[in-house]
Amino acid sequence: MNRIHDKRGSMQIRYYVIFREVAATRNFTKAAERLFLTQSAVSHAIKELEEAAETKLFERLHKSVRLTPSGERLLQEVTPILEEFERMESRIQHLEQEAPLRIASCITIAQAWLLPILQRFRRECPEVPVRVQVNRASEALELLKQRKVDAAFIEGNIAQGQFIAKQFSSYALWAVAAPGYCSPVCTLEQLLQETLLLRERGSAVREVFESAVTLAGYQASAQWVSVDSQPLIEAAKAGLGIAVLPEILVAPEIERGSMQKIEVSDLCLTNSLTIVVNRNQYQTRSLQRLWNMVEQEGRIPYERK
Repeated sequence: MNRIHDKRGSMQIRYYVIFREVAATRNFTKAAERLFLTQSAVSHAIKELEEAAETKLFERLHKSVRLTPSGERLLQEVTPILEEFERMESRIQHLEQEAPLRIASCITIAQAWLLPILQRFRRECPEVPVRVQVNRASEALELLKQRKVDAAFIEGNIAQGQFIAKQFSSYALWAVAAPGYCSPVCTLEQLLQETLLLRERGSAVREVFESAVTLAGYQASAQWVSVDSQPLIEAAKAGLGIAVLPEILVAPEIERGSMQKIEVSDLCLTNSLTIVVNRNQYQTRSLQRLWNMVEQEGRIPYERK
């Protein structure tokens, strides 16, 4: 097999670069000088190409060379390939920055914490595209397991195992209702007798609430169930029941007077916020930057309006 077609692809590219330079300068010596090669190396490369093509590519004149019709054809073919190769080489050190950072987030974090984190990331890494998927916590974690995302923002504690997890913030869960709906102070037993508006089973908010209820020896029954907190907020404001939701989502409504907080004397609920990555997956510089900044930005909840 001819060397021009052997497994050394870099040799092929080099020969074609030499061929293009000889075509441009019409002189082996000038081409060698511009490529910082010896004239014999240039002559050898052209000879190899001509043997591979089984035809002459240059007519040798007295003090110059001129492309043959076959050489003209080869130049037309190889020029766009070389130009694209050179563009790729100029970008190769930036491939990691150009690769998108893929993030999955549970709904609550996306609503109240993710925005300032990604705003800072965009300021510091403007060249890195970011792709975000908002799912339930279990779905976000599944995407991470399948390596379809690089990081997941999850509520609740995560068993380390195949993951590396870091808690960056936490929030309280409040029972809320329309003003005057019920007494502003009650016990857990009294709360459970009311119409409850809860997130779906499997959500971190629901799991924290039901775990506390079970530990206290009770069971919770929801009359309203939603995968999104906003319908529960609206239902509570309308006087349809008591919702148990993250403080960060309901505090603005309480400040405006459209809802009231129900103090449950024997219940105190909190949930942690965690960024999770795969333990054995290569951590890009972009992912490391995100990992480091969540502690600084993540503790500041989304600015309330």
